[in-house]
Amino acid sequence: MLTGCTDSSAPEEVSEAAPSASGSPVATATPAPADGPVAAFRTWWTAVRSADTVAACGALTEPLQQRMMAEYSAATGTEVGDCATLIRQSSALYAAAGLPEDVSIALESESAADAMLQVTYANGDCGTVHLERTATAWSLTELSEECAG
Repeated sequence: MLTGCTDSSAPEEVSEAAPSASGSPVATATPAPADGPVAAFRTWWTAVRSADTVAACGALTEPLQQRMMAEYSAATGTEVGDCATLIRQSSALYAAAGLPEDVSIALESESAADAMLQVTYANGDCGTVHLERTATAWSLTELSEECAG
């Protein structure tokens, strides 16, 4: 699981604009994902819980997919050959264990290139989630770590 240990709401994102010669605002910032990193994580977690393999796997960088598959195999003794299988099996395990969907997310930092979240799941598991920003989306990366424990 990827996760953090405090609760806060994501700040609203404000787009910057500069007036043009006509008096109408003109965007000065480079394009960014429509939703912030907190919303991106919530969307990913919802996709995992609902076994939406396209959305869940699409939000993970390839190195993070590989690491999560290896960790899952080590923890369960079940080999998973691809991200879609990992997501389907994880979703089924969460449902069977009765793990609530609740998650607390705190935005620790955000820059033009990336963001760091502290996440805590309903069962107490927690950690940091690193996301990198592209022009159209946020991706969870292999820099994400579970809490030491």
